[in-house]
Amino acid sequence: MNEENIVEIKDLRKSFDKGKVTALNGIDLEIKKGEFVSITGPSGSGKSTLLNMIGALDRSDEGSVHVAGYDLTRKNDLSEFRSQEIGFIFQLHNLIPNLSVLENVEIPLFERNLSGKEMRERALKLLEYMGLSDKVNRKPTELSGGERQRVAIARALANEPSIILADEPTGSLDSKNGQLILEHLKELHEKEKVTLIMVTHDMNVASLANRTIEVLDGRIKT
Repeated sequence: MNEENIVEIKDLRKSFDKGKVTALNGIDLEIKKGEFVSITGPSGSGKSTLLNMIGALDRSDEGSVHVAGYDLTRKNDLSEFRSQEIGFIFQLHNLIPNLSVLENVEIPLFERNLSGKEMRERALKLLEYMGLSDKVNRKPTELSGGERQRVAIARALANEPSIILADEPTGSLDSKNGQLILEHLKELHEKEKVTLIMVTHDMNVASLANRTIEVLDGRIKT
């Protein structure tokens, strides 16, 4: 694997429904450390499946996937990889409703062997960074959509990941809150030098990235 790359994918193939539905059909992709890359394409093109492969949420049928020094096609237990290298941001934030904002952000830190005090301090710092210091004891249901997504970003940063994977992070938000989330992500990429890979169908959103990759019918369009 090239030392400049954090992602190297070769001839990646994935199908569903016992091979009847082809999601990825021979993907070759390299992403450099610290890049901000957007993955675009119509619904059903395979872009979210590709993101799931990079984040080890699914396994390939054929091909190789190397991410942050891990060979994801050969390694059986990928929980360590996900907890140490990847931060996930989903369209519907996936916060746990019966936990407080602070507790939601602390969740990834249970994998890091930190004390309760260290976990709390880390979570509070991230919530302050996201402008949510006054919401730490609230439940997700007491927040606006934009605030919930900012909590999700704080949670994604909790384990100090090398890669942030964002799947339609503004898809459930109005234009004002969506713009705020995009500004946070852009600032995060520039300040923290984290690799940011974002799936979106919105070309205006995609244009914020340093590079745009278009997926069509399970292939990267050239």
